[in-house]
Amino acid sequence: MGGAYYFTRRRAKQDRVQLWSPLGRRLALSLAIPLVAGGLFCLAIYLQGAAGLVVPGMLLFYGLALLNASKYTLEEIRWLGLTEIALGLVAVLFPGYGLIFFALGFGLSHIIYGLIMYNRYERTARAL
Repeated sequence: MGGAYYFTRRRAKQDRVQLWSPLGRRLALSLAIPLVAGGLFCLAIYLQGAAGLVVPGMLLFYGLALLNASKYTLEEIRWLGLTEIALGLVAVLFPGYGLIFFALGFGLSHIIYGLIMYNRYERTARAL
């Protein structure tokens, strides 16, 4: 999260764009509502003793948050959200493999989407 903020702020300064604009606030709110709801939901699941469903819940709510916030940002975020939702739904079927799905959803998928976005936006901008 800190890295995302750092690089976003750095990019905003380079492009001379205001980071905390009305659009930025709408983006943050669209992301925060499903994340907070999902965090509380996952905490409740854990406290009820269904720890095997926490990772699928985290993936689902994170994907929903990305999907909700994607209308204010790049199209790739929408696809990342759909990927997270799909992983969460598959993870429900395999509750004993939560760590693997956690690594796929919050690790590998972010690396792949980060590379795609870097090649699409940063690399082409530097080549010009």
